Amino acid sequence: MKFLINILCLISSLEICAQKNHQFLEVDHLGNIYTTDGNELKKYSPEAELVCNFSDALLGDITSVDVSNPLRLLLFYKEFNQILYLDQTLAPIVDPIDLYNYSSNESQLCCNASSSGFWIYNDEDNQAFKISNQAEILNKSSLLSSYFKKKTPTKMAEYNEQLYFLIPSEGILILNKFGQFVQQIPLPKIEAFCFNNQKLVYLKNGIWFSYNPLTTSDSNLYELKNSEHSQSQIHDNKIYILSANQISIKKLNP
Repeated sequence: MKFLINILCLISSLEICAQKNHQFLEVDHLGNIYTTDGNELKKYSPEAELVCNFSDALLGDITSVDVSNPLRLLLFYKEFNQILYLDQTLAPIVDPIDLYNYSSNESQLCCNASSSGFWIYNDEDNQAFKISNQAEILNKSSLLSSYFKKKTPTKMAEYNEQLYFLIPSEGILILNKFGQFVQQIPLPKIEAFCFNNQKLVYLKNGIWFSYNPLTTSDSNLYELKNSEHSQSQIHDNKIYILSANQISIKKLNP
């Protein structure tokens, strides 16, 4: 494992072994870094040292990882419509959970619920289901078609007890913890979003912006180079960029 430090602008850089085409990058609120490559998940420390890894070929490739709770990571396997919880050492906490227990339709999105449990969403039901840790359906959201006609969300995440949906052609839909409407943010052509110091930040046309609802223009945080070949996340005023076989960590300007 190679670890480089450049004190000018690059905080750290590490080389990783990338053999497949299913790469994702996530960063938890402690600064731990996670990458996926097919069915393998790797965890790195905030100093970019490899801590541990996990894989289970029987579950297929990892579709998404929710790291909002570093002690209870949620892995979603869309191919088999299952989720798996891992602890901070990437050891399974429980057996895989079959999402067909809650809907006869295949789930397309899944994320942690901040109060406990998790959310699932599929286009056929056209709504999100909140599932408790006791395997009960707690809430069903409003129909998403009430706000975006025949549009498919590509990401779902809960933050501060609000549920966010990314609809790339339209923007972001926000529901409360009961699944009821809060707000629509009309920002078409968004590629990704996350949260940085309590603020919503989003990626559009290869540029990360900080959303400011009180002004007509949002703050430009960072412009990616060759963004079509990279994954990136922003956390604690740092940008994490996964490209080819390397992760770069850079400080953002104040």
